[in-house]
Amino acid sequence: MLSAVLLAASACTGGSQSEQRTAASAEATDINAADRGELADGGTLEWGINEFPAQWNPHHADGNLATVDTVTSALLPSPFEPDPDGGARPAPDYVLGADVRRDGGGQVLTLELNPEAHWSDGTPITWKDYRATAEALAGGADGYKVRGEVGYDRIASVERGADPFEVVVSFGEPFSEYPSLFDPLLPARYAGDPEAFDTGYREDVPLTAGPFAFAGIDRGRQTVTLERSADWWGDPAVLDEIVFRAMDGEALTTSFLEGGVDAFELPVDAAAFERASSAADGEVRTALGPDYRHITLNGESPALSDVRVRHALFLGIDRAALTDAALEGVDWSAEPLGNHFLLEGLPGYTDNSGEWGERDTGRAAELLDEAGWTAGDGGTRTNGDGDPLTLRYLVPRGHAPAQSEAEMVQAMLEEIGVAVDIEPVGGDELFSRYVLPGDYDLVSFVNTGGDFPISSSLPQWASPAGGAADPDWRSNVGRISAPEIDAAMEEALTAQDPETATAAVNEADRLLWEAGHTLPLYQRPQLMAVRTDLANIGAPGFQTLDYADIGYLEEKG
Repeated sequence: MLSAVLLAASACTGGSQSEQRTAASAEATDINAADRGELADGGTLEWGINEFPAQWNPHHADGNLATVDTVTSALLPSPFEPDPDGGARPAPDYVLGADVRRDGGGQVLTLELNPEAHWSDGTPITWKDYRATAEALAGGADGYKVRGEVGYDRIASVERGADPFEVVVSFGEPFSEYPSLFDPLLPARYAGDPEAFDTGYREDVPLTAGPFAFAGIDRGRQTVTLERSADWWGDPAVLDEIVFRAMDGEALTTSFLEGGVDAFELPVDAAAFERASSAADGEVRTALGPDYRHITLNGESPALSDVRVRHALFLGIDRAALTDAALEGVDWSAEPLGNHFLLEGLPGYTDNSGEWGERDTGRAAELLDEAGWTAGDGGTRTNGDGDPLTLRYLVPRGHAPAQSEAEMVQAMLEEIGVAVDIEPVGGDELFSRYVLPGDYDLVSFVNTGGDFPISSSLPQWASPAGGAADPDWRSNVGRISAPEIDAAMEEALTAQDPETATAAVNEADRLLWEAGHTLPLYQRPQLMAVRTDLANIGAPGFQTLDYADIGYLEEKG
Protein backbone atom coordinates (compact mmCIF):
# COMPACT_ATOMS: atom_id res chain seq x y z
CA MET A 1 0.00 0.00 0.00
CA LEU A 2 1.12 3.54 -0.70
CA SER A 3 0.95 6.19 1.99
CA ALA A 4 1.58 9.86 1.33
CA VAL A 5 0.34 10.89 4.77
CA LEU A 6 2.92 9.45 7.15
CA LEU A 7 5.82 11.34 5.64
CA ALA A 8 9.09 12.09 7.33
CA ALA A 9 12.01 14.46 7.20
CA SER A 10 12.75 16.93 9.95
CA ALA A 11 16.05 18.21 11.31
CA CYS A 12 15.21 18.29 15.01
CA THR A 13 17.12 17.49 18.14
CA GLY A 14 16.84 14.20 19.94
CA GLY A 15 18.76 11.77 22.10
CA SER A 16 22.43 11.12 21.58
CA GLN A 17 23.52 8.46 19.10
CA SER A 18 24.36 6.08 21.93
CA GLU A 19 20.85 6.46 23.38
CA GLN A 20 18.97 6.02 20.13
CA ARG A 21 17.44 2.75 19.10
CA THR A 22 18.56 1.22 15.83
CA ALA A 23 17.18 -1.30 13.38
CA ALA A 24 19.59 -3.88 14.75
CA SER A 25 18.70 -3.29 18.41
CA ALA A 26 14.96 -2.76 18.08
CA GLU A 27 12.43 -5.20 19.44
CA ALA A 28 10.57 -7.15 16.76
CA THR A 29 7.29 -6.03 18.33
CA ASP A 30 6.32 -3.54 21.03
CA ILE A 31 2.69 -4.17 21.98
CA ASN A 32 2.79 -4.58 25.79
CA ALA A 33 1.96 -8.27 25.40
CA ALA A 34 -0.23 -9.73 28.13
CA ASP A 35 -2.24 -12.91 28.70
CA ARG A 36 -5.98 -12.57 28.34
CA GLY A 37 -6.34 -13.45 32.02
CA GLU A 38 -4.55 -10.22 32.94
CA LEU A 39 -7.08 -8.08 31.10
CA ALA A 40 -10.30 -6.50 32.30
CA ASP A 41 -13.37 -7.66 30.42
CA GLY A 42 -14.99 -4.98 28.29
CA GLY A 43 -14.26 -1.33 27.70
CA THR A 44 -14.09 0.94 24.65
CA LEU A 45 -10.97 1.71 22.66
CA GLU A 46 -10.91 5.05 20.81
CA TRP A 47 -8.51 4.44 17.92
CA GLY A 48 -7.37 7.49 15.95
CA ILE A 49 -7.00 7.31 12.14
CA ASN A 50 -5.81 10.03 9.76
CA GLU A 51 -8.19 9.54 6.84
CA PHE A 52 -11.83 8.60 6.37
CA PRO A 53 -12.24 6.48 3.22
CA ALA A 54 -15.50 5.98 1.40
CA GLN A 55 -14.50 2.56 0.01
CA TRP A 56 -13.99 -0.21 2.61
CA ASN A 57 -13.39 -3.09 0.21
CA PRO A 58 -9.64 -3.75 0.73
CA HIS A 59 -9.30 -5.30 -2.74
CA HIS A 60 -10.91 -2.38 -4.55
CA ALA A 61 -8.55 0.08 -6.27
CA ASP A 62 -10.01 2.87 -4.12
CA GLY A 63 -9.64 0.80 -0.94
CA ASN A 64 -5.86 0.46 -1.23
CA LEU A 65 -5.26 2.46 1.95
CA ALA A 66 -3.59 1.63 5.24
CA THR A 67 -6.65 2.84 7.17
CA VAL A 68 -8.91 0.38 5.33
CA ASP A 69 -6.57 -2.44 6.30
CA THR A 70 -6.45 -1.26 9.93
CA VAL A 71 -10.23 -1.34 10.28
CA THR A 72 -11.08 -4.43 8.23
CA SER A 73 -8.40 -6.56 9.91
CA ALA A 74 -10.83 -6.81 12.83
CA LEU A 75 -13.71 -7.80 10.56
CA LEU A 76 -12.66 -9.91 7.58
CA PRO A 77 -11.04 -13.37 7.41
CA SER A 78 -7.57 -14.27 6.13
CA PRO A 79 -6.46 -17.90 5.70
CA PHE A 80 -2.85 -17.36 6.80
CA GLU A 81 -1.10 -15.50 9.59
CA PRO A 82 2.59 -14.69 10.22
CA ASP A 83 4.54 -17.20 12.26
CA PRO A 84 7.30 -16.14 14.70
CA ASP A 85 10.04 -17.22 12.26
CA GLY A 86 8.95 -14.81 9.54
CA GLY A 87 7.00 -17.35 7.49
CA ALA A 88 3.28 -18.02 7.29
CA ARG A 89 0.99 -20.63 8.81
CA PRO A 90 -2.75 -21.38 8.60
CA ALA A 91 -4.89 -19.10 10.77
CA PRO A 92 -6.84 -21.73 12.77
CA ASP A 93 -9.97 -19.61 13.19
CA TYR A 94 -10.43 -19.96 9.42
CA VAL A 95 -8.13 -22.71 8.11
CA LEU A 96 -7.22 -25.92 9.93
CA GLY A 97 -4.62 -27.13 7.47
CA ALA A 98 -2.89 -26.31 4.19
CA ASP A 99 -1.01 -28.47 1.72
CA VAL A 100 0.88 -27.28 -1.34
CA ARG A 101 2.43 -29.47 -4.02
CA ARG A 102 3.84 -29.14 -7.51
CA ASP A 103 1.73 -30.60 -10.28
CA GLY A 104 3.57 -30.77 -13.58
CA GLY A 105 4.32 -27.18 -14.53
CA GLY A 106 1.83 -25.85 -12.02
CA GLN A 107 0.98 -25.99 -8.34
CA VAL A 108 -1.97 -27.13 -6.22
CA LEU A 109 -2.91 -25.59 -2.88
CA THR A 110 -5.44 -27.47 -0.76
CA LEU A 111 -7.04 -25.73 2.22
CA GLU A 112 -8.99 -27.47 4.97
CA LEU A 113 -11.43 -24.82 6.20
CA ASN A 114 -12.68 -24.50 9.76
CA PRO A 115 -16.33 -25.65 9.45
CA GLU A 116 -17.33 -23.32 12.32
CA ALA A 117 -16.29 -20.24 10.36
CA HIS A 118 -19.18 -18.27 8.90
CA TRP A 119 -20.19 -14.83 7.72
CA SER A 120 -22.18 -12.47 9.93
CA ASP A 121 -25.43 -13.47 8.20
CA GLY A 122 -24.86 -17.09 9.24
CA THR A 123 -23.69 -18.35 5.82
CA PRO A 124 -20.78 -20.80 6.18
CA ILE A 125 -17.41 -19.82 4.68
CA THR A 126 -16.83 -22.38 1.93
CA TRP A 127 -14.89 -23.00 -1.26
CA LYS A 128 -17.38 -20.80 -3.12
CA ASP A 129 -16.07 -17.68 -1.35
CA TYR A 130 -12.52 -18.54 -2.41
CA ARG A 131 -13.59 -19.13 -6.01
CA ALA A 132 -15.51 -15.85 -6.21
CA THR A 133 -12.65 -13.88 -4.67
CA ALA A 134 -10.08 -15.46 -7.00
CA GLU A 135 -12.17 -14.81 -10.12
CA ALA A 136 -12.83 -11.19 -9.11
CA LEU A 137 -9.17 -10.42 -8.48
CA ALA A 138 -7.67 -12.26 -11.45
CA GLY A 139 -7.79 -9.10 -13.53
CA GLY A 140 -9.58 -10.53 -16.55
CA ALA A 141 -13.20 -10.03 -15.48
CA ASP A 142 -15.03 -6.99 -16.84
CA GLY A 143 -16.18 -4.29 -14.46
CA TYR A 144 -13.91 -5.06 -11.51
CA LYS A 145 -11.73 -2.21 -10.22
CA VAL A 146 -9.07 -4.18 -8.37
CA ARG A 147 -5.95 -2.89 -6.67
CA GLY A 148 -3.77 -5.69 -8.07
CA GLU A 149 -3.99 -9.18 -9.51
CA VAL A 150 -0.55 -10.61 -8.68
CA GLY A 151 -0.94 -14.32 -7.87
CA TYR A 152 -4.63 -14.44 -8.75
CA ASP A 153 -3.71 -14.17 -12.42
CA ARG A 154 -1.89 -17.50 -12.06
CA ILE A 155 -4.89 -19.41 -10.70
CA ALA A 156 -6.34 -21.83 -13.25
CA SER A 157 -9.27 -22.98 -11.11
CA VAL A 158 -10.74 -23.05 -7.61
CA GLU A 159 -12.80 -26.16 -6.96
CA ARG A 160 -14.64 -27.99 -4.22
CA GLY A 161 -12.70 -30.82 -2.63
CA ALA A 162 -14.12 -33.68 -0.58
CA ASP A 163 -16.77 -31.37 0.91
CA PRO A 164 -17.66 -27.64 0.88
CA PHE A 165 -14.93 -26.99 3.47
CA GLU A 166 -12.07 -28.25 1.32
CA VAL A 167 -10.74 -25.78 -1.24
CA VAL A 168 -8.53 -26.94 -4.13
CA VAL A 169 -6.69 -24.03 -5.76
CA SER A 170 -4.88 -25.02 -8.97
CA PHE A 171 -2.23 -22.70 -10.38
CA GLY A 172 -1.24 -22.75 -14.03
CA GLU A 173 2.30 -21.90 -12.96
CA PRO A 174 4.02 -22.00 -9.59
CA PHE A 175 3.49 -19.13 -7.16
CA SER A 176 5.88 -19.13 -4.20
CA GLU A 177 4.06 -16.35 -2.31
CA TYR A 178 0.69 -18.14 -2.19
CA PRO A 179 0.10 -17.26 1.51
CA SER A 180 -0.38 -13.66 0.37
CA LEU A 181 -3.61 -14.58 -1.42
CA PHE A 182 -7.17 -14.20 -0.10
CA ASP A 183 -5.96 -11.60 2.42
CA PRO A 184 -8.66 -10.83 3.17
CA LEU A 185 -11.28 -13.20 1.80
CA LEU A 186 -14.48 -11.62 0.49
CA PRO A 187 -17.94 -13.24 0.65
CA ALA A 188 -19.11 -14.72 -2.65
CA ARG A 189 -22.16 -12.47 -2.57
CA TYR A 190 -19.97 -9.38 -2.96
CA ALA A 191 -16.99 -10.82 -4.85
CA GLY A 192 -19.11 -12.60 -7.44
CA ASP A 193 -20.65 -9.50 -9.00
CA PRO A 194 -18.74 -6.39 -10.18
CA GLU A 195 -21.49 -4.01 -9.08
CA ALA A 196 -21.59 -5.52 -5.58
CA PHE A 197 -17.78 -5.54 -5.47
CA ASP A 198 -17.76 -1.83 -6.31
CA THR A 199 -20.66 -0.56 -4.21
CA GLY A 200 -21.28 -3.16 -1.50
CA TYR A 201 -18.50 -1.93 0.78
CA ARG A 202 -18.87 1.75 -0.04
CA GLU A 203 -19.75 3.55 3.18
CA ASP A 204 -20.50 0.13 4.66
CA VAL A 205 -19.05 -3.23 5.69
CA PRO A 206 -22.13 -5.40 5.06
CA LEU A 207 -20.75 -8.87 5.86
CA THR A 208 -17.99 -9.70 8.32
CA ALA A 209 -16.37 -12.78 9.85
CA GLY A 210 -14.16 -11.66 12.70
CA PRO A 211 -14.04 -11.14 16.47
CA PHE A 212 -15.74 -7.77 15.97
CA ALA A 213 -18.91 -6.90 14.11
CA PHE A 214 -19.56 -3.75 12.11
CA ALA A 215 -21.82 -1.38 14.07
CA GLY A 216 -21.94 1.63 11.78
CA ILE A 217 -20.31 4.64 10.11
CA ASP A 218 -20.99 8.23 11.12
CA ARG A 219 -19.54 10.44 8.38
CA GLY A 220 -20.50 13.59 10.26
CA ARG A 221 -18.52 12.57 13.36
CA GLN A 222 -15.94 10.79 11.18
CA THR A 223 -16.23 7.53 13.12
CA VAL A 224 -16.42 3.84 12.36
CA THR A 225 -17.74 1.74 15.24
CA LEU A 226 -17.11 -1.96 15.81
CA GLU A 227 -18.67 -4.03 18.56
CA ARG A 228 -17.78 -7.37 20.07
CA SER A 229 -19.27 -10.08 17.89
CA ALA A 230 -21.75 -12.29 19.71
CA ASP A 231 -21.51 -14.75 16.82
CA TRP A 232 -17.73 -15.31 16.81
CA TRP A 233 -16.57 -18.91 17.13
CA GLY A 234 -13.06 -18.15 18.39
CA ASP A 235 -11.88 -16.63 21.65
CA PRO A 236 -14.25 -13.69 22.24
CA ALA A 237 -12.97 -10.14 21.93
CA VAL A 238 -11.88 -8.66 25.25
CA LEU A 239 -13.13 -5.17 24.39
CA ASP A 240 -16.81 -4.28 24.09
CA GLU A 241 -16.18 -1.76 21.36
CA ILE A 242 -13.60 -0.11 19.10
CA VAL A 243 -14.37 3.35 17.77
CA PHE A 244 -12.10 4.49 14.93
CA ARG A 245 -12.09 8.30 14.82
CA ALA A 246 -10.59 10.28 11.92
CA MET A 247 -8.66 13.52 12.53
CA ASP A 248 -5.68 15.26 11.02
CA GLY A 249 -2.23 14.62 12.49
CA GLU A 250 -2.00 17.52 14.96
CA ALA A 251 -5.56 16.99 16.14
CA LEU A 252 -4.84 13.32 16.85
CA THR A 253 -1.88 14.22 19.06
CA THR A 254 -3.90 16.87 20.87
CA SER A 255 -6.78 14.45 21.41
CA PHE A 256 -4.38 11.84 22.80
CA LEU A 257 -2.92 14.36 25.26
CA GLU A 258 -6.40 15.50 26.34
CA GLY A 259 -7.70 11.98 26.99
CA GLY A 260 -9.63 11.57 23.75
CA VAL A 261 -8.23 8.92 21.44
CA ASP A 262 -6.46 6.06 23.24
CA ALA A 263 -4.18 4.95 20.41
CA PHE A 264 -3.00 6.20 17.02
CA GLU A 265 -0.10 5.70 14.65
CA LEU A 266 2.38 8.55 14.74
CA PRO A 267 4.08 10.00 11.70
CA VAL A 268 7.87 9.86 11.79
CA ASP A 269 8.01 13.44 12.98
CA ALA A 270 10.02 14.80 15.92
CA ALA A 271 7.42 17.32 17.08
CA ALA A 272 4.58 14.77 17.13
CA PHE A 273 6.83 12.19 18.83
CA GLU A 274 7.83 14.64 21.56
CA ARG A 275 4.27 15.75 22.23
CA ALA A 276 2.84 12.21 22.34
CA SER A 277 5.68 11.01 24.58
CA SER A 278 4.78 13.69 27.14
CA ALA A 279 1.35 12.20 27.91
CA ALA A 280 1.15 11.34 31.60
CA ASP A 281 -0.89 8.18 30.97
CA GLY A 282 0.50 7.30 27.56
CA GLU A 283 3.63 6.13 25.80
CA VAL A 284 5.02 5.64 22.30
CA ARG A 285 5.61 1.99 21.38
CA THR A 286 8.22 1.42 18.71
CA ALA A 287 9.35 -1.42 16.44
CA LEU A 288 11.13 -1.77 13.13
CA GLY A 289 8.40 -1.05 10.61
CA PRO A 290 7.53 -2.94 7.40
CA ASP A 291 7.80 0.14 5.20
CA TYR A 292 10.33 2.59 3.84
CA ARG A 293 10.68 6.17 2.63
CA HIS A 294 11.95 6.85 -0.88
CA ILE A 295 12.24 9.41 -3.66
CA THR A 296 10.62 8.42 -6.95
CA LEU A 297 11.95 9.86 -10.23
CA ASN A 298 9.63 10.12 -13.23
CA GLY A 299 11.44 8.28 -16.03
CA GLU A 300 9.10 9.77 -18.66
CA SER A 301 9.96 13.33 -17.65
CA PRO A 302 12.09 14.81 -20.48
CA ALA A 303 14.88 15.77 -18.09
CA LEU A 304 14.91 12.34 -16.40
CA SER A 305 14.47 10.01 -19.37
CA ASP A 306 18.28 9.55 -19.51
CA VAL A 307 19.48 7.02 -16.92
CA ARG A 308 22.70 9.01 -16.57
CA VAL A 309 20.74 11.95 -15.23
CA ARG A 310 18.81 9.74 -12.82
CA HIS A 311 22.06 8.21 -11.55
CA ALA A 312 23.53 11.69 -11.19
CA LEU A 313 20.63 12.57 -8.89
CA PHE A 314 21.21 9.40 -6.90
CA LEU A 315 24.84 10.43 -6.41
CA GLY A 316 23.98 14.06 -5.68
CA ILE A 317 21.59 13.23 -2.83
CA ASP A 318 23.06 12.52 0.60
CA ARG A 319 20.80 9.71 1.81
CA ALA A 320 22.56 9.46 5.17
CA ALA A 321 21.92 13.14 5.91
CA LEU A 322 18.22 12.81 4.99
CA THR A 323 17.94 9.69 7.15
CA ASP A 324 19.59 11.31 10.17
CA ALA A 325 17.47 14.45 9.85
CA ALA A 326 14.25 12.46 9.66
CA LEU A 327 14.95 10.09 12.55
CA GLU A 328 17.01 12.14 14.97
CA GLY A 329 14.04 13.51 16.85
CA VAL A 330 12.21 10.19 17.29
CA ASP A 331 14.86 8.35 19.31
CA TRP A 332 15.91 6.20 16.37
CA SER A 333 18.85 5.85 14.02
CA ALA A 334 19.28 3.86 10.83
CA GLU A 335 21.52 3.36 7.85
CA PRO A 336 20.17 4.24 4.39
CA LEU A 337 18.20 1.34 2.93
CA GLY A 338 19.88 -0.58 0.13
CA ASN A 339 16.99 -2.63 -1.24
CA HIS A 340 13.66 -1.91 -2.96
CA PHE A 341 12.05 -5.24 -1.98
CA LEU A 342 13.59 -6.63 1.20
CA LEU A 343 13.70 -4.73 4.46
CA GLU A 344 15.96 -5.15 7.44
CA GLY A 345 14.40 -7.77 9.65
CA LEU A 346 13.54 -10.03 6.70
CA PRO A 347 15.64 -13.02 5.61
CA GLY A 348 17.89 -12.32 2.64
CA TYR A 349 18.14 -8.54 3.02
CA THR A 350 21.13 -7.33 0.97
CA ASP A 351 22.36 -3.84 0.19
CA ASN A 352 22.44 -3.82 -3.62
CA SER A 353 23.00 -0.08 -4.07
CA GLY A 354 26.57 -0.64 -5.29
CA GLU A 355 28.09 2.48 -6.82
CA TRP A 356 24.81 4.40 -6.64
CA GLY A 357 24.24 4.41 -2.88
CA GLU A 358 26.90 6.83 -1.62
CA ARG A 359 27.01 10.55 -2.38
CA ASP A 360 29.67 11.43 -4.97
CA THR A 361 29.17 14.91 -6.43
CA GLY A 362 32.24 14.60 -8.68
CA ARG A 363 30.92 11.48 -10.40
CA ALA A 364 27.43 13.06 -10.57
CA ALA A 365 28.91 16.04 -12.45
CA GLU A 366 30.66 13.71 -14.90
CA LEU A 367 27.42 11.89 -15.66
CA LEU A 368 25.56 15.15 -16.29
CA ASP A 369 28.34 16.27 -18.63
CA GLU A 370 28.07 12.98 -20.52
CA ALA A 371 24.31 13.43 -20.80
CA GLY A 372 24.77 16.87 -22.40
CA TRP A 373 23.92 19.04 -19.40
CA THR A 374 26.78 21.51 -19.11
CA ALA A 375 27.63 23.88 -16.29
CA GLY A 376 27.21 27.57 -16.98
CA ASP A 377 27.77 30.90 -15.27
CA GLY A 378 24.31 30.90 -13.71
CA GLY A 379 24.93 27.76 -11.66
CA THR A 380 22.12 25.70 -13.21
CA ARG A 381 23.17 23.34 -15.99
CA THR A 382 21.68 23.67 -19.46
CA ASN A 383 21.41 21.43 -22.50
CA GLY A 384 22.37 22.19 -26.09
CA ASP A 385 19.14 24.13 -26.62
CA GLY A 386 19.83 26.31 -23.59
CA ASP A 387 17.08 24.72 -21.50
CA PRO A 388 17.89 24.70 -17.76
CA LEU A 389 17.95 21.44 -15.80
CA THR A 390 15.06 22.32 -13.50
CA LEU A 391 12.94 19.68 -11.76
CA ARG A 392 9.51 19.89 -10.09
CA TYR A 393 9.47 18.27 -6.64
CA LEU A 394 5.92 17.69 -5.38
CA VAL A 395 5.14 17.79 -1.65
CA PRO A 396 1.80 17.63 0.18
CA ARG A 397 0.78 21.16 1.08
CA GLY A 398 1.08 22.08 4.75
CA HIS A 399 3.20 19.08 5.74
CA ALA A 400 6.32 20.53 7.34
CA PRO A 401 8.45 17.33 7.42
CA ALA A 402 7.97 16.78 3.69
CA GLN A 403 8.77 20.40 2.96
CA SER A 404 11.94 20.17 5.07
CA GLU A 405 13.03 17.02 3.25
CA ALA A 406 12.47 18.62 -0.15
CA GLU A 407 14.44 21.70 0.85
CA MET A 408 17.38 19.52 1.87
CA VAL A 409 17.28 17.73 -1.48
CA GLN A 410 17.01 21.07 -3.24
CA ALA A 411 20.20 22.31 -1.56
CA MET A 412 22.06 19.06 -2.31
CA LEU A 413 21.18 19.03 -6.00
CA GLU A 414 22.01 22.71 -6.38
CA GLU A 415 25.64 21.73 -5.70
CA ILE A 416 25.70 19.66 -8.93
CA GLY A 417 23.90 22.25 -11.03
CA VAL A 418 20.36 20.88 -10.80
CA ALA A 419 17.63 23.36 -9.89
CA VAL A 420 14.63 22.09 -7.93
CA ASP A 421 11.28 23.89 -7.73
CA ILE A 422 9.31 22.66 -4.73
CA GLU A 423 5.61 22.53 -5.58
CA PRO A 424 3.13 22.03 -2.72
CA VAL A 425 -0.13 20.35 -3.75
CA GLY A 426 -3.18 19.14 -1.86
CA GLY A 427 -2.52 15.86 -0.11
CA ASP A 428 -5.83 14.44 -1.33
CA GLU A 429 -4.86 15.04 -4.98
CA LEU A 430 -1.13 14.28 -4.83
CA PHE A 431 -1.58 10.82 -6.34
CA SER A 432 -4.80 11.09 -8.30
CA ARG A 433 -4.03 14.35 -10.07
CA TYR A 434 -0.24 14.36 -10.28
CA VAL A 435 1.66 11.16 -9.50
CA LEU A 436 -0.49 8.54 -11.22
CA PRO A 437 -0.87 10.59 -14.44
CA GLY A 438 2.91 11.25 -14.43
CA ASP A 439 2.70 15.03 -13.93
CA TYR A 440 5.84 15.47 -11.80
CA ASP A 441 9.61 15.04 -11.79
CA LEU A 442 10.35 14.07 -8.17
CA VAL A 443 8.08 12.93 -5.35
CA SER A 444 8.61 11.24 -1.98
CA PHE A 445 6.29 8.84 -0.23
CA VAL A 446 6.25 5.60 1.73
CA ASN A 447 6.14 2.04 0.41
CA THR A 448 4.59 -0.59 2.63
CA GLY A 449 6.34 -3.94 2.40
CA GLY A 450 6.10 -7.16 4.36
CA ASP A 451 6.71 -10.87 4.16
CA PHE A 452 5.73 -11.09 0.47
CA PRO A 453 8.16 -8.68 -1.22
CA ILE A 454 7.30 -9.44 -4.86
CA SER A 455 3.54 -9.94 -4.83
CA SER A 456 3.03 -6.86 -2.66
CA SER A 457 4.99 -4.55 -4.96
CA LEU A 458 5.39 -6.15 -8.40
CA PRO A 459 3.10 -3.67 -10.23
CA GLN A 460 5.28 -0.83 -8.94
CA TRP A 461 8.31 -2.13 -10.87
CA ALA A 462 6.75 -4.04 -13.79
CA SER A 463 6.55 -3.15 -17.47
CA PRO A 464 3.34 -1.40 -18.48
CA ALA A 465 0.31 -3.16 -19.82
CA GLY A 466 -0.79 -2.27 -23.32
CA GLY A 467 1.32 -1.29 -26.28
CA ALA A 468 4.17 1.21 -26.46
CA ALA A 469 1.86 3.80 -28.02
CA ASP A 470 -0.52 3.80 -25.04
CA PRO A 471 1.21 2.21 -22.01
CA ASP A 472 -0.76 1.61 -18.83
CA TRP A 473 1.81 1.99 -16.05
CA ARG A 474 -0.66 1.13 -13.28
CA SER A 475 1.28 1.35 -9.97
CA ASN A 476 4.66 1.86 -11.66
CA VAL A 477 4.61 5.60 -11.06
CA GLY A 478 8.33 5.86 -11.86
CA ARG A 479 7.48 4.83 -15.45
CA ILE A 480 10.76 2.93 -15.78
CA SER A 481 10.92 -0.76 -16.68
CA ALA A 482 13.05 -3.44 -18.31
CA PRO A 483 12.40 -7.02 -19.47
CA GLU A 484 15.27 -8.18 -17.24
CA ILE A 485 13.54 -6.77 -14.16
CA ASP A 486 10.29 -8.51 -15.13
CA ALA A 487 12.16 -11.80 -15.64
CA ALA A 488 13.90 -11.63 -12.26
CA MET A 489 10.62 -10.95 -10.47
CA GLU A 490 8.99 -13.81 -12.35
CA GLU A 491 11.80 -16.14 -11.29
CA ALA A 492 11.29 -15.13 -7.66
CA LEU A 493 7.57 -15.92 -7.86
CA THR A 494 8.06 -19.33 -9.46
CA ALA A 495 11.09 -20.45 -7.43
CA GLN A 496 10.83 -23.86 -5.80
CA ASP A 497 12.89 -22.99 -2.72
CA PRO A 498 13.44 -19.87 -0.57
CA GLU A 499 17.13 -19.56 -1.47
CA THR A 500 16.41 -19.34 -5.20
CA ALA A 501 13.56 -16.91 -4.60
CA THR A 502 15.73 -14.66 -2.44
CA ALA A 503 18.53 -14.65 -5.00
CA ALA A 504 16.07 -13.66 -7.73
CA VAL A 505 14.58 -10.90 -5.58
CA ASN A 506 18.04 -9.45 -5.01
CA GLU A 507 18.81 -9.66 -8.73
CA ALA A 508 15.63 -7.74 -9.50
CA ASP A 509 16.66 -5.16 -6.94
CA ARG A 510 20.17 -4.80 -8.38
CA LEU A 511 18.61 -4.19 -11.78
CA LEU A 512 16.34 -1.48 -10.33
CA TRP A 513 19.42 0.32 -9.02
CA GLU A 514 21.06 0.02 -12.42
CA ALA A 515 17.93 1.40 -14.09
CA GLY A 516 17.83 4.41 -11.77
CA HIS A 517 14.32 3.50 -10.63
CA THR A 518 13.47 5.08 -7.26
CA LEU A 519 15.98 6.06 -4.58
CA PRO A 520 15.31 4.25 -1.26
CA LEU A 521 16.05 6.43 1.74
CA TYR A 522 15.43 4.61 5.01
CA GLN A 523 13.29 1.97 6.66
CA ARG A 524 10.93 3.72 9.04
CA PRO A 525 10.32 2.90 12.67
CA GLN A 526 6.73 2.04 13.46
CA LEU A 527 5.48 4.44 16.14
CA MET A 528 2.21 3.99 17.99
CA ALA A 529 1.01 6.29 20.76
CA VAL A 530 -0.95 4.18 23.26
CA ARG A 531 -2.39 4.43 26.77
CA THR A 532 -0.04 2.69 29.17
CA ASP A 533 -2.81 0.41 30.49
CA LEU A 534 -3.64 -0.97 27.03
CA ALA A 535 -2.19 -4.37 26.18
CA ASN A 536 -1.60 -6.31 22.96
CA ILE A 537 -1.63 -3.17 20.82
CA GLY A 538 1.17 -0.92 19.64
CA ALA A 539 3.89 -1.48 17.07
CA PRO A 540 3.63 -5.08 15.79
CA GLY A 541 6.49 -4.74 13.27
CA PHE A 542 6.28 -7.59 10.77
CA GLN A 543 3.65 -9.41 12.83
CA THR A 544 -0.07 -8.64 12.98
CA LEU A 545 -2.31 -7.60 15.85
CA ASP A 546 -4.83 -10.06 17.27
CA TYR A 547 -7.78 -7.70 17.72
CA ALA A 548 -9.60 -10.16 19.98
CA ASP A 549 -6.78 -9.94 22.53
CA ILE A 550 -6.57 -6.14 22.73
CA GLY A 551 -7.74 -4.84 26.09
CA TYR A 552 -7.10 -2.87 29.24
CA LEU A 553 -4.96 -4.34 32.01
CA GLU A 554 -6.88 -5.36 35.12
CA GLU A 555 -6.28 -2.85 37.89
CA LYS A 556 -4.16 -4.30 40.69
CA GLY A 557 -4.82 -3.83 44.32
